[in-house]
Amino acid sequence: MPSLHLSTPGLRVRLEGARVMIARPPEPGQEETAEAAVHLHEIERVFVGEKTAVSLATLAAFLRRDIPVIVIETHGDILGFFEKPAPIRTARLAQFRRSDDSAFALAVAGVLVEAKILNQRRVLQRLAANREDTEVTPSLLALGHLAEAAVNARSLESLRGHEGAAAGRYFEAYGAFFPETAPFERRSRRPPHNPANAILSYCYTILAGECEAAIRALGLDPAIGCYHEPAENRPALALDLIEPFRAPVADALALDLLSHGTLHPKEHFETRDGGCFLNAEGRRRFFVAYERRMDRDFTATQSARRTCLRAELEVQARAYRDAVSSDEMLLPFRMN
Repeated sequence: MPSLHLSTPGLRVRLEGARVMIARPPEPGQEETAEAAVHLHEIERVFVGEKTAVSLATLAAFLRRDIPVIVIETHGDILGFFEKPAPIRTARLAQFRRSDDSAFALAVAGVLVEAKILNQRRVLQRLAANREDTEVTPSLLALGHLAEAAVNARSLESLRGHEGAAAGRYFEAYGAFFPETAPFERRSRRPPHNPANAILSYCYTILAGECEAAIRALGLDPAIGCYHEPAENRPALALDLIEPFRAPVADALALDLLSHGTLHPKEHFETRDGGCFLNAEGRRRFFVAYERRMDRDFTATQSARRTCLRAELEVQARAYRDAVSSDEMLLPFRMN
């Protein structure tokens, strides 16, 4: 169990020896409920909802074992992390120095956006292979040209223009694959306006939180990136590094969950605060599918090694650390 997801409101979590004991709130008419146990050595990271009660002894045990705890608020945004004080490492000092190097920032941003667009293109190719009634060739050609333009961009402003144009072409084609019962229509963020966008927004947030935990573990500052503008409470570097993973993780997962009925628009979502969000059962089903996707083995074309998306995310974080400390350019994740 690499990740422990504690998102159900009312969960009570305590420590018993080396075991994490998890108790669900009792059902109506019941006085108590049985506890589930997870051994600490089985846990690599924890996602915990703001309405979960976790004992201080449990949090201390996570800290001792360097298990990152990512706290998620009700809407799905990251509230913060429980972690040890950040170490002072040479990589962080190098990161600070590199942050003023505009040529370095543009080069890193360019290859990340190029990989993002090429992975979007690959997702469309895989979807179209199973749907003869959907024509995506014009979009594939356009995305290929925009990926080339991105890596050759002369400024971050022009790079953002290429990324925006690619997003328009990609989401237009991507939306055609959703079932009539759960249409995509268009990308909406704050708040998401339908189930498809609710899954995308939630998954992007979880992915960014997992990437930020990896960045922090390497001693880097997640707030200082190359592409996303720094802002208060924004993990700019994590947002940079997840760009190539958005399509193969979140976009593919959202379509799969709604197309196969794992998540149903009327059963697993709720409308509040002007938007559409996953409910408790929807989040539970989402996390099961998310973990399977992140840990599914495949052979990477770039390295010819057996790997998984979670391992590749961590590899990319380490590659960025190496890039700020040397002249070696970051090689982003590319789908097979």
